[in-house]
Amino acid sequence: MNLSYRTNYLHTYFKTTVVVPDTNEQNYTTVWLLHGYTGDDSAWIRHINIEKIAREHNWVIIMPEGRNAFYSDSDFIPYYSYFIDEFIPKMQSLLPISKERSKNYIVGSSMGGYGALKIAFLNDLQFSKVAALSPITDIEHFRDNPKCPMAKEAFNSIFNTPEKIARNQLTNIYNNRQPRQEILTLCGDADFMHEDNVMFKNFLSIHAKDRYTWMPVEGDHSWKTWGDNIEKVFKWLD
Repeated sequence: MNLSYRTNYLHTYFKTTVVVPDTNEQNYTTVWLLHGYTGDDSAWIRHINIEKIAREHNWVIIMPEGRNAFYSDSDFIPYYSYFIDEFIPKMQSLLPISKERSKNYIVGSSMGGYGALKIAFLNDLQFSKVAALSPITDIEHFRDNPKCPMAKEAFNSIFNTPEKIARNQLTNIYNNRQPRQEILTLCGDADFMHEDNVMFKNFLSIHAKDRYTWMPVEGDHSWKTWGDNIEKVFKWLD
């Protein structure tokens, strides 16, 4: 399904792509699947056979448009508040999906990996599992990385003070909220953020312990790496 509707939070029309299995059930397990920087709601289905994965697991997969907003609130776009307060309830009212924590998972790649982890950590009562492929695990290091694809001006329009950067760092969110999800992260060994991901792996290995899985993989920061491993991620979710 390709959905478009006007959102009161964003004061514009917002798109999302949804795959619903043809089994005509109710209360489907749901995967909220987030794209990365410069992507949109069609990014995952352009590169990965999402319908095949949804059919194999009999899950609904929801792919929202992210607007390069880092799944965060900013002066320009209150995306995080929109996602939690409007988008999730809207999808739950329109689609035959479960509201149970045990049947809601959130997954993302790159900026979407950051978004998935952030949203999960802040909403432990809504998501039981979170998986991130090549996530941005340290937003300040990402901004300052020479290979960062995002202009510093664009980054600073979202995270516009040192306090806001600190408040949105994943390690700080985790320490403040102490979420109890099952967590998986992976990152290619040639990814320009591999070192940051290893540091985050070390953090979660201590703090999340037996609820955390690290999946070492080969590859760079690309759809090939994510395509080679997304089915492993869904098997882990299952």
